[in-house]
Amino acid sequence: MFNGLRIGTTGMKTAQRVMDNVADQIANSETNGYKKKEVNFSELLRNEIGSNQVELSQNAENAAIGAGSRAVISKTNFNQGMITESEGVYHMAIEGNGYFGVTDPQGNLMLARNGAFQKNGDQSITDEEGNLLSMETYIPQTQWGDSQFISISSEGLISGRTAEGQVQNLGRVMLYQVESQDQLVSLGEGKYMAGNNIPLYNSADDPGRAYGNVRQRALEKSNADIVQSMTDMIITQRAYQVNAKSVTTADEMLEVINTIV
Repeated sequence: MFNGLRIGTTGMKTAQRVMDNVADQIANSETNGYKKKEVNFSELLRNEIGSNQVELSQNAENAAIGAGSRAVISKTNFNQGMITESEGVYHMAIEGNGYFGVTDPQGNLMLARNGAFQKNGDQSITDEEGNLLSMETYIPQTQWGDSQFISISSEGLISGRTAEGQVQNLGRVMLYQVESQDQLVSLGEGKYMAGNNIPLYNSADDPGRAYGNVRQRALEKSNADIVQSMTDMIITQRAYQVNAKSVTTADEMLEVINTIV
């Protein structure tokens, strides 16, 4: 009977963990560059039942009583989200497996798929949180001129026009990549870093690798499907209710046993 309470309790905790993940997906369904997380289930423990403990049917195979379940966030789904057009001159999306590099005020390099960058009053180019875009500069950014003439190629090459109307290269957006995306460590807010002892490649030092193509005036949307997330939410709610009901039923049975004893 106590096993029934325990199994129902772990089932409720599992459903709550799944619901938290579904809620995160729904909340970030419109977040640029967001990558959803996948949840897998596993049994906590299986107690095998022998014929010397209880009478079993001749057809019974691998008879056991589970001790409950748990939900584990197994990995991040790095599938590319839909790319949509944008009006921002420094808004970019990557078609492929590469990442933008951004540097926080402490000088830490982070990787991101969100390409919603902007030019500030001090001429620096940052993301929405003020992290600097990682790039090579051929000409000081204070001399880049009018932003409406800025063009960014598929290789990340930034070009502009001089006062005489001539095209000149201003810099290049750096793209990054690791051997396997499963080697990335999530920092939250759509930021990642390579794990310990994991080589990190960039388009300047290792130009021969496939970093993907840059699209200017475009943004990659979240890869979370709002319809699927709503469906998962309904299923998870029902699973929580079933487990809660099992706990209530076990409690009622214990109450009946107590009155008999």
